[in-house]
Amino acid sequence: MPKTGVLIMVDELCDVLAIWTVCIYVIVKIIKSRGKISGSVKVARILVIAACVMIGVLFTRSTALDLVSGPETTQLTDIQVSRSQAHTSIFSLHYYLTGTDSQGERVRLEISGDDYTRLSGSNSVTVEYYRHTGRIVRYL
Repeated sequence: MPKTGVLIMVDELCDVLAIWTVCIYVIVKIIKSRGKISGSVKVARILVIAACVMIGVLFTRSTALDLVSGPETTQLTDIQVSRSQAHTSIFSLHYYLTGTDSQGERVRLEISGDDYTRLSGSNSVTVEYYRHTGRIVRYL
């Protein structure tokens, strides 16, 4: 999926769906495992179920807030582009655009490798983006 563009929320929703699928799978496995169990095992099961729900909610929060509030437009000044190695592989990189918006707040947005090359050396850019997930819909 692209790092920027109109389909970025589809990518975010796929991520949320994957997290919830794993969480629900673990919860169902815990609930279905029956038999005589001690009190400490019951407590452990409850804690694991609670942790799964909390993880699901934490990963869903930003996407849900962005779907409700929609994208916003801002001009970023004093921009910098950076890249960092992803946690998934030594061959995977993430690219970021960081700039100051009109209220003086620093904003960090995920961009593609092509955007990284294109924006290197720029001083400002106007973007339409989702605030909570840090994803750019389009450049204006």
